[in-house]
Amino acid sequence: MSGDFSEFYKVIADEAITGIIVIEEDSLACKYINQLAREIIEFAPQTPHEQLKINELFPANQREGFRSFSKEILGLEGLNRDVLMQKSNGIPVVADVGIKKLYLDDLPHTLIMFQDVTIQKKLQREISLKQQEIQSAYTELLEQNKQLKELDVAKDKFIALTTHELRTPISAIYATAEVLKLKFYDTDEQRDEFIDTIFDQAQSILDLVNDILDFAKIQAGKMDFFIEHQDLRESLNLQTTNFQQMASQNKIELIYNEHPEPLMCYFDNIRLGEVLSNIINNAIKFTDEGGKVKILAQDQPDSIEVSVIDTGQGIPPDKIDKVFDEFETIGNIQTHQKGTGLGMPISKKIMESMGGRIFLTSKLGEGTAFTVKIPKNKVLTEEDYNQRPEQVDDLLNTV
Repeated sequence: MSGDFSEFYKVIADEAITGIIVIEEDSLACKYINQLAREIIEFAPQTPHEQLKINELFPANQREGFRSFSKEILGLEGLNRDVLMQKSNGIPVVADVGIKKLYLDDLPHTLIMFQDVTIQKKLQREISLKQQEIQSAYTELLEQNKQLKELDVAKDKFIALTTHELRTPISAIYATAEVLKLKFYDTDEQRDEFIDTIFDQAQSILDLVNDILDFAKIQAGKMDFFIEHQDLRESLNLQTTNFQQMASQNKIELIYNEHPEPLMCYFDNIRLGEVLSNIINNAIKFTDEGGKVKILAQDQPDSIEVSVIDTGQGIPPDKIDKVFDEFETIGNIQTHQKGTGLGMPISKKIMESMGGRIFLTSKLGEGTAFTVKIPKNKVLTEEDYNQRPEQVDDLLNTV
């Protein structure tokens, strides 16, 4: 370039809203740089343009998603978007770079025109991330809405089931009480049978209501727990004794070999009793005559494991994951077993509240094993461990 731009064209170039740099093609020597280009690459206004080394604008490190400013870019005429450049102080900048070949004084030169789009790219990236978050939240909302609809259907089934379960014992109580009231019985033995019927059916209603209340309390976190360090053998002996008669009536062999050593662990005696009672009751109920139900206690390093193993019907593989889900055990009301179907979900939440867990294995046609793990060490907060208050038999003493 033999001479300077005329003052007129220099003013135009300096005031341009695009950074402009002119270099010799062969030597890469800088012949001109306008004010905006200086600002973008932070090249001091007083520094002579000859001191600008164009290769110093080539970034040292590659970045994913961007092409780097280089000799290759300088050879590509046209607009090159999202080019990673490096300022004179080493800070990276993203630019849209236009390249134009031209001749000045019969020598080949390269006209570099560029705009800093770093902020725009950052904003675009942030907007894209926000869009992804919104999309993810929307998808999650749709899934939650689907689950709520499924839960709504399940609750409708639960209400229908509860109504069905209540109607049977209430009808039986009403009919039996009417017989007693009208004295439609011939002997004292018949009268006693009717009284027993009322008692049994009332017990069924009480069990049903207790299940619903227990579920509501544990869902609300209002069920009381009194977790103590105690020997599990007493609870196991009690449960075995309680279910011997039921097992005998169903012609089921109930087996429990008492563990010779103490089984010390942390549990609420009453709550664990509810869990074991529920499991043993189901094991006997779903085992055919002549079958066996075995209660096995094992001392593990961190827990005591109690397994109730039956030789019953077993659970289909596609139903195993639903055993502990609320409302999933309802099924068809007409073929539903007696009860709310909340026993296992309640048992699961009780065990988790005591720092333990419950799980099962089953093989269709061969039987099922339910196992509860009871921690031997404190795994909850210190305030979760306390003794159950003394039960006072004489109500007058509480006044």
